[in-house]
Amino acid sequence: MAESIYILGDEDRRKFARLIAAAWDDGELRNRYETEPRLVLSQYGIVYPKGVPTPPLPEKPEGEFDIANLDTAGSGAATVSSVTLSTFIAGGET
Repeated sequence: MAESIYILGDEDRRKFARLIAAAWDDGELRNRYETEPRLVLSQYGIVYPKGVPTPPLPEKPEGEFDIANLDTAGSGAATVSSVTLSTFIAGGET
């Protein structure tokens, strides 16, 4: 059976981008997301459907990166392990 995916809306993508940036700076937040992703998502105002795998947090890119860049990174400009950041923000790997 095919795995379900969930596509985040524009506002939720911005919230998820903020979560990603926060997790890049806070290892404890990253660890909490890995163990309780739905709880962390809800703390960032994102309601994620039950039964649908939550998106993984991408690794922080090398060099300087400002949270303001995340809105444009969602266009597919940033590549993370052969999957674009926009794929993560959209809700899962393709």
